[in-house]
Amino acid sequence: MDANTTRNESFSLDCELVNPNSTLANVYFLSAVYSMYAIIFVVALIGNSFVCYIVLSSPPMRTVTNFFILNLAIGDVLITLLCVPFTSVSLLMQYWPFGGILCPVVNYSQALSVFVSAYTLVAISIDKYMIIMWPLKPRISKRFATYIIALVWLIAGITVLPSATFTTLINDENILGTSAYEQCDKYICAEEYSKVGQEYGDLYTKVLMFLQYVIPSLVLLFTYTSIGVVIWCHRIPGEAENSRDQRIAKNKTKVGDKGFLLALETNHSDFIAGWIPFRIGILHVRQICNGIFKCDPTIHKTHCLK
Repeated sequence: MDANTTRNESFSLDCELVNPNSTLANVYFLSAVYSMYAIIFVVALIGNSFVCYIVLSSPPMRTVTNFFILNLAIGDVLITLLCVPFTSVSLLMQYWPFGGILCPVVNYSQALSVFVSAYTLVAISIDKYMIIMWPLKPRISKRFATYIIALVWLIAGITVLPSATFTTLINDENILGTSAYEQCDKYICAEEYSKVGQEYGDLYTKVLMFLQYVIPSLVLLFTYTSIGVVIWCHRIPGEAENSRDQRIAKNKTKVGDKGFLLALETNHSDFIAGWIPFRIGILHVRQICNGIFKCDPTIHKTHCLK
């Protein structure tokens, strides 16, 4: 009798899918992780709800930029409500306990909110780029900004449809490599492309990474770099003609320019640095899992069993 058979039999006796000797079974580890997720949930929900309230309740706050920030907050609320609690519990329990309806809904909502956030950041950067590059031209109107936001949601909703279409509950031993789920009538929520071919799942992953990450990153890099060059290297016509005025103007604008650039670059850096590990992990999830865990190569976003 091999090790896998022994493990499957032990799972079938008590239906505890988490190895009692693993970190996931440690009560202190679970308490710490659940506490951190709870803090993230509360802070994200209250903070983003507060942003929505301020923009919607105060007419002076209803500017084009704030409309885009409102859209970012709505996307964050969506991922906070539909992703944080369900994903954290399923990962720690090593199975999906929330039923078949929420499985594709949660996966779709996560992909949708990421796409919306990425292209809302792009819209903000382009708006700022146009203000700096062509300051005398009229800004985009609030109505046009609303159209942009609606278009972002529409394109995002269509683009990530495969995330919902191919997400399903799985407990097949041939797919997961263990009979524990089938014997215990428990399931994993994952994207599964075996019916159409795993190559399509891999292609979708790469296309999604290109649309969600590569294109927005390049646009943000171009716009914010251009803004920085204009602010730091070009003198605005009519500004500070004598040496005294130049020193005063330089001192006045230095702090403001640095703060403005810092805010822009922080948005850009957070987006790139925050998503690099996730996107690399998604592209190489099967190689990582096969080296450390028990996984099946036909699952797109594999739920690994330690």
